[in-house]
Amino acid sequence: MEITQSKAGFGLEVAKEFGQSVQDYHSKAVIQKKVAEGLIVSLRPWKGIIPAGPILEVGCGTGFLSEQIVQEFPSRDIHITDASKEMVAFTEQSIGKAGNLDYSVLDVNEITDTTERYALVVSNFSAQWFSDTAIGLEKLSSMLLPGGLLLVAFPGNQSFMEWYECCLELGLPYTANPLPDIEEVIVKLSLGPLQIDYYENDLFQDFDSSLDFLKHIKEIGAGKSVTGKSLSIKQLKLLTEFWDKKVNNKVKAKWHIAYLAAKKDMV
Repeated sequence: MEITQSKAGFGLEVAKEFGQSVQDYHSKAVIQKKVAEGLIVSLRPWKGIIPAGPILEVGCGTGFLSEQIVQEFPSRDIHITDASKEMVAFTEQSIGKAGNLDYSVLDVNEITDTTERYALVVSNFSAQWFSDTAIGLEKLSSMLLPGGLLLVAFPGNQSFMEWYECCLELGLPYTANPLPDIEEVIVKLSLGPLQIDYYENDLFQDFDSSLDFLKHIKEIGAGKSVTGKSLSIKQLKLLTEFWDKKVNNKVKAKWHIAYLAAKKDMV
């Protein structure tokens, strides 16, 4: 299967940002790693009903989930993909080559061939970067074989509320990238031939200051603004000083995570 990277600005710029942050992502993306572990735990009860066929991973990052998928399905053909060629290369080097493993660059926004061919599609911390999360997941679900499973985890728009509230109080632009409305995504997916099961969970990460948190977002490659919003140096200083004072320099960043399993109806 030959897959090429998007030429569109959105996907290309985000992929470039992550590609420049591979090493930091692998060592510092603590929440993303925890979510991958939770996703694999939620997969195990489904293993016995997944039909025969290959597996597609979307947004492999540095292989937090990839490694576990390979361990869970040692005899399956597995296509490991990411929009960043650097992320794909890192994961391939980490996991290694094998006859049943294929590594490719894939931008979900650019998928046009949705032929049914996968028994399982998995994605960790990637769907929020689709130009439209629901449409992207609908595409991926269309690629499932009858009885196949789409299993994804992504942060929703109830994440980072402390950041949002500080900006609101100060009258400053909230510069976080927009995150999906989980309920809206579920409703849209439910219109297709899918049985939906999902749950939501809050994960927290502590930082010594708000500036440390904002630096962390940038360090792991998630700092690329898709809205073009930004703060001046003066505004950033105002925000961080206000935020730190409000929480006594104990920033507790919240990621609100959706874990979603969508089983395709049998024909």
